[in-house]
Amino acid sequence: ILLTKRGRTEIKSFFMGKVSTRLVEYRRNNPVWILEGGIDSKNVLVCVDNSENALRAVDHVSFMLSGTDCHITIFHTMRHLSRFVPMQVLEEAEDLEKLWRNKAGKEIAPYIKKAMETLLKAGLSEEQITTKVTEGSRSAADDILQEAQDNNYGTIVLGRRGLSAVKEFFMGGVTTSVLNRAVSLAIWIVQ
Repeated sequence: ILLTKRGRTEIKSFFMGKVSTRLVEYRRNNPVWILEGGIDSKNVLVCVDNSENALRAVDHVSFMLSGTDCHITIFHTMRHLSRFVPMQVLEEAEDLEKLWRNKAGKEIAPYIKKAMETLLKAGLSEEQITTKVTEGSRSAADDILQEAQDNNYGTIVLGRRGLSAVKEFFMGGVTTSVLNRAVSLAIWIVQ
């Protein structure tokens, strides 16, 4: 499903339109592409976490972009421990942050490897694919948008969060935040 964001007032631009939001929420089995502004970059930022939804997003990218000259970055932003632990505690327990980063790196490594294998198997060349793992800030959405802006990406690809029955109709917070704040980008959301 392909949607575009039309010109909106400042108040309306704070929230994505109702039709777009509902389509993204309810079309769980179809990838949804949302375009905002003119896209002229062939750089694609594929956001990966340690979930099957992220790997489905990579699979979608491999299908759609095999045979193209796009450049794909497999991107992961590690959650900063300060999201969960007060800074005072972190300052007193310096090794805790190191331990956290080490554990997070070990958890994401198999997913990044699988993402790379999927893209290569689809026929993309090693020269077209890079990986980047960053030490995240307090907000993964901020990290993703900053990466896209700083490095001239035209497309951000996200997997929808694995949803419980209770939260069935709501997207993940990172996806929602990226979608609502993206400017001059294509956003692909894959379930």
